Amino acid sequence: MKTTIPGTRATRYIREQAERAQNSRITVDVDESYQTVSIDAPGEESIFMQGDEAQDFIDERDVLTKRYPSLHDWVAELALAYPYAENLWS
Repeated sequence: MKTTIPGTRATRYIREQAERAQNSRITVDVDESYQTVSIDAPGEESIFMQGDEAQDFIDERDVLTKRYPSLHDWVAELALAYPYAENLWS
């Protein structure tokens, strides 16, 4: 039976993406001071971003969490990381 995820349609979609990332054991490490983002999963090569690319990821996360205040940073980060992982690790 599928668990119902609360929220608006948009936040449900974002949370579902984050849940898919968690189920795939994806982790995201964001270091804003060094402008780096690392996306990892067991058995996969790390996806590492720095500079403008990392800042774009961070900015996109901030847009989501500002628009949908009920989202935590880590949820937005996982949701944003999932498509990277799907495209590069599939």
